[in-house]
Amino acid sequence: MRATFCALQEYGYAGLSIQRIADEADLSKSTFYHHFDGKDDLLLSFQEFMLAQFDKIVQLESTGDPERDLRTLIGFILDDLPDYGEMPEKDAVLRSLVELRAQAVQDAEFRKKYAETDEQFAKRFERLIRDGIERGEFAEVDPERTSRMLLTILHGAILQHATRDDDPAVEIRESIDEYIDQRLVVEDAHSTD
Repeated sequence: MRATFCALQEYGYAGLSIQRIADEADLSKSTFYHHFDGKDDLLLSFQEFMLAQFDKIVQLESTGDPERDLRTLIGFILDDLPDYGEMPEKDAVLRSLVELRAQAVQDAEFRKKYAETDEQFAKRFERLIRDGIERGEFAEVDPERTSRMLLTILHGAILQHATRDDDPAVEIRESIDEYIDQRLVVEDAHSTD
């Protein structure tokens, strides 16, 4: 998977080949074909691998507090992931994921994989929002609708981050924090009076 990431960074999707990935991994091309049907099969597995790495980090950082965990998850996507030594540099990861996601325009397998990934993220946000509502910390919002809105905003931020020279993450983070503070968090939920 590391070799796939490195080759994708160097050659982009269009220039990527099993041979180039094999060269990066210092393995034979036949080794890859023993495990994968081709480049796209390997890249779909790579996308799953990256999601699994992200999930590990989210689980390690989870506190059980819905508001804190929601803000942390958003922060991981917009700002920086903590360094656990297994994830490559965030900017490179985002560029790779955006480039792979673009393949979903023409490829049904990529479209299916990204729909599954989006659903996993939406469900994660939805669970945190539901937990906050059940604890009386969040207002009575529609958890599904709110999670989809957050996910859509984050997708836009990821796309912009990967395709622009400036980084809109700070401004977007401030807007999301403002939404959480003004529309989601119940005012007296954290009051100590």
